[in-house]
Amino acid sequence: MSASASSRKTIIFKEAARIFREKGYNGSSLRDLAKRAGVQGGSIYHHFSSKQEILYMIMECTMTTLILNVRQAIEGVERPLDRLRKAIQFHIEYHTIDTDETYVTDSELRSLEPANYTKIVALRNRYERVFREIMAEGLARGEMHIDDVNLASKALLQMCTGISYWYTPAGEKSISDIAKQYIDLFFWGICRGKQGRQTGESDDRQAHLNR
Repeated sequence: MSASASSRKTIIFKEAARIFREKGYNGSSLRDLAKRAGVQGGSIYHHFSSKQEILYMIMECTMTTLILNVRQAIEGVERPLDRLRKAIQFHIEYHTIDTDETYVTDSELRSLEPANYTKIVALRNRYERVFREIMAEGLARGEMHIDDVNLASKALLQMCTGISYWYTPAGEKSISDIAKQYIDLFFWGICRGKQGRQTGESDDRQAHLNR
């Protein structure tokens, strides 16, 4: 593929994510996309076989990047609490960089055809497994107090992913401030022992907040 063709494909890809976010997958047409991307309608088929393929590629690219980068973010970090902090921070920051792609990946899963749906769900499970494994280790080491690791990981990711729905760089808080407050909020729950859940903060939570 030539450099110019690769550039056009990237433009189509980016504009597709933008229009799918604005209008929804079912409300968007390839004619709309071609106009946005500044290409002739038929030329889209030189790069993608269908609108469904574009949606799948947006999600596949997003999930593959998430899996690769979260593992890089936590590499070499020893304590599960520190690893989870790094993973949450990465997740939040990424969802404010490629906001169109991450929004579509989260909101348009229902629009995938069955075969594509199965593949993307498998990638989502691989990504979530990173967080589950950290929490399970933290639980085993006594650093975290979690009744249900699966439920906790889903709740955490849903909470953090929602940032792509409302975050704007023009807001009052920086993304680093938002990430820190999200981390503090989640750690407030998982770093409390049974007694702490009833009466107050645990030493683990206090140590985290003092970092």
